[in-house]
Amino acid sequence: MGCPAVWPRVDMALIRGPRVAARASTGVPRSTAHRPASAVSLPAPPVALPGQPAAPARNRAASEPALLGLEVLRFACAVSVLLWHYNHFYMAGHSHQGFSVSGQPLYAWLKPFYEAGWLGVQVFWALSGFIFFWKYARPVSAGEVPAWRFAVLRFSRLYPLHLLTLLAVAGMAWLYRAQHGVDYVYQHNDLKHFVLHLFLASDWPGRSEWSFNGPIWSVSIEVLAYGLFYALCRLGWTRTWHVVAIIGLAGAVYASHLTEHPLVLCVFFFYLGALTHLAHEALGRLPTGLQRASLAAGALLLALGTTATALGWLRPMFYVALLAPLAMLGLLRGVRPRPGRLADLIGTLGHTTYASYLLHYPLQLAVALLSGGQPDRLPLASPFWLLGYLVVTFALAVPVYRLVEMPAQAALRTRLLR
Repeated sequence: MGCPAVWPRVDMALIRGPRVAARASTGVPRSTAHRPASAVSLPAPPVALPGQPAAPARNRAASEPALLGLEVLRFACAVSVLLWHYNHFYMAGHSHQGFSVSGQPLYAWLKPFYEAGWLGVQVFWALSGFIFFWKYARPVSAGEVPAWRFAVLRFSRLYPLHLLTLLAVAGMAWLYRAQHGVDYVYQHNDLKHFVLHLFLASDWPGRSEWSFNGPIWSVSIEVLAYGLFYALCRLGWTRTWHVVAIIGLAGAVYASHLTEHPLVLCVFFFYLGALTHLAHEALGRLPTGLQRASLAAGALLLALGTTATALGWLRPMFYVALLAPLAMLGLLRGVRPRPGRLADLIGTLGHTTYASYLLHYPLQLAVALLSGGQPDRLPLASPFWLLGYLVVTFALAVPVYRLVEMPAQAALRTRLLR
């Protein structure tokens, strides 16, 4: 989150626990009472999306060819969020200085990202649902993954880099406030919010007060979705009609405005990703001709949705609900390079997403400190500044993933899962 050689085999002893994995390896049948209706299994999952499971391996730059499409999509989502947050560079304290949306570099080409790049978060949630349902639904529903093990796997993947960036932002935020008397971008950097961040709970009360490393909000909400997913899997809610019911319920709550809590939308997209996983399995069982016809119909539907959105007939949120599953299905079928440099590059780009997501705001805060809190000193309208921002963020994310995220993850799992 056997298989072709270019991806490491998933360590099921890590996911299920050594006793359960040993029993499975001897051929002892597992309980099938709560398995999903689909019986087609996918290859071993890739590394974590922002906030998703990652199997420990020495080198994961080479990813399963059948799933490299998901790596492409999650990298695109990371770029989308970074472009959406480009406007932070124009801020002095909590207000923009000399900023216009259309004045950002390459606006004519990047307009959808500058104006609606935040919707990349919803696609991330859908990607999470796909991967979690693929990797965990069956073993969790069969009782093979204890709650403690599931929690440790998630904690070890998410928390180390979150803690590191939180402390870095807290230190720089204190310095910025000391120099300028206000906070940079996010204004609620107090003890209460710091404690919430420490427990990855920054937005559990709801998205009302931005603080510290603000982008972590979506991961904070997704942690709640993980708990719900685990509980529902243990209840056997893994069949297609279960997934559709959850999507319908979340969609109804969102549409009726019964609550503004972001968990509702997170659950909607998370289980939309789960449904996409089931659709991907079903599509794989069809004859080749029907597969191609289905994908062509999906492409036509996406084109119609894009046109309707451009004309203002379809709200962007509904468009993303259409785009996410169709993009996943199309990319899963269309992006399958052979093992080699291209596959390695796509895998590496995918691995950078969580780090880039948590690093880009600290980098912006560092730039604000170095520029004396005066954005007019920066060549913000230059495409080269934009390119530098993206390149530096992702270039830093690669060693952070390899030298910080993975060693910390391995150490925590070794200690906590002994």
